[in-house]
Amino acid sequence: MFDAGTYSAWAQAFEAVSAQPTALADGAQTRAALRQVQAMADRMEGLRAALLAQLDDSGGYADEGASSAVAWARRELRLSNRVAATLRAAGHTMRRLPAVGDAMLAGEVRLEHVAQFTSGLRKIDHALFADATDTVLLPLAKQADPSELGRAITRLDEIVHPERLDAAWQRGMDRHDLQVARAGDGFHVTGFVDLDLGARLKALLTGASAPRIDACAADGDAGAAGEDAALADLRTPAQRRIDVLSDLVDAALAQGLPGAHRARPQVHVTVDATWLSGQPGAAPPELDGVGAIGPDLYGFLACGSDHTTILTHGTTGGPTPYAAVLNVGRRRRLATGKQRDAVRVRQEGRCAGPGCRHTSLDLHHVAWWHRDGGRTDLDNLVGLCRRCHVAVHTGRLEIRPDGHGGYTFWRTLGRSDTWVEDHERVHRQRLRDYLRGLAVQLARTPKRAPVGPLEHHRNRHTMTPLT
Repeated sequence: MFDAGTYSAWAQAFEAVSAQPTALADGAQTRAALRQVQAMADRMEGLRAALLAQLDDSGGYADEGASSAVAWARRELRLSNRVAATLRAAGHTMRRLPAVGDAMLAGEVRLEHVAQFTSGLRKIDHALFADATDTVLLPLAKQADPSELGRAITRLDEIVHPERLDAAWQRGMDRHDLQVARAGDGFHVTGFVDLDLGARLKALLTGASAPRIDACAADGDAGAAGEDAALADLRTPAQRRIDVLSDLVDAALAQGLPGAHRARPQVHVTVDATWLSGQPGAAPPELDGVGAIGPDLYGFLACGSDHTTILTHGTTGGPTPYAAVLNVGRRRRLATGKQRDAVRVRQEGRCAGPGCRHTSLDLHHVAWWHRDGGRTDLDNLVGLCRRCHVAVHTGRLEIRPDGHGGYTFWRTLGRSDTWVEDHERVHRQRLRDYLRGLAVQLARTPKRAPVGPLEHHRNRHTMTPLT
């Protein structure tokens, strides 16, 4: 039986909480209170979504002359159409995925997470998506932000619907456009480019936006010297991007357009040998800045590209999984280009700092070159963004080998060291393992006349290896 009186008791309890003198709380009390308030806000958001979905299903909005639950919420709750529609959809998703509903009402995920699950339900077969939710997606949502969950759902969609990857590239090519128009004191550049050109342009501008540093900062163990050199470049990222565009235009005008034998932009495409050989369960190629791509776009990119073979063997067996790249030892301090590429592949192009997503990386010796006599071997190199690199050299962060070809991060709190667990990297590896198993299952499913959406996708999931 529904007891409306509990809502009145809830309101009275809130009055008692809001009457607390927040100005008298110390730092620890304020942080604890904020965490509790956030959890309660998330739980109330889930309850609001569930109630609005119930209003939608029951048609109770019509009793007060509204045409829909969204229209009623706009009039009575002063919600925008977008917010009301999101809440209504979230309420229905919480019913279709009961574990997500329980997590929402427990304050373990937020409305933005449920919106990502809603999007997944619209694209992927319900039974398959429900299994993925219980196995990997919901545990990820409890640890990661909604955008990370959205990327995981996109990867799942790519496994189930691989034909959409090249279709997106072809649609982008049909929208090619670039315009330069006079606007006030300058020119306005607008346009749309496809995935291939966009990835190259993004790689160029990302590299150009990094501060110019001198030779002392190029050393992998530059520490404070690298920080000072970076601070010496006072240009904003926007100014640096414009400067490099100006330099390129000047070079093109002075020397002519790049010919067939000029160096090409360094855009990285990572492809698994198992995919090239057509083995079931292999992940599709990854284009930096874009994500998974289909065989047509890969063939186009590979046609005129240099190839670097980086041999890997599964993942490391430590607490934080990394791609197990075979070691390349060098008796020198600075890493080679191939070692830098190997570190990028091992860390998926991201800083190794737990939770850090920066992609502009310095190479750091885990066992320091000058302090510990560390070698420039691949298993002693880690890619760090400038901020995490400085944190290591200032003693705020410590990196230790995990004994399995990887490393762990530690912070010193008082007299004890605390391991900083990289939840996102662990969950990403769990997702990859799940998707690999799913792809094998779909590839091995016998072909038959499709009787539903899932069967149709299974029949179309056979991939022909490139030649």
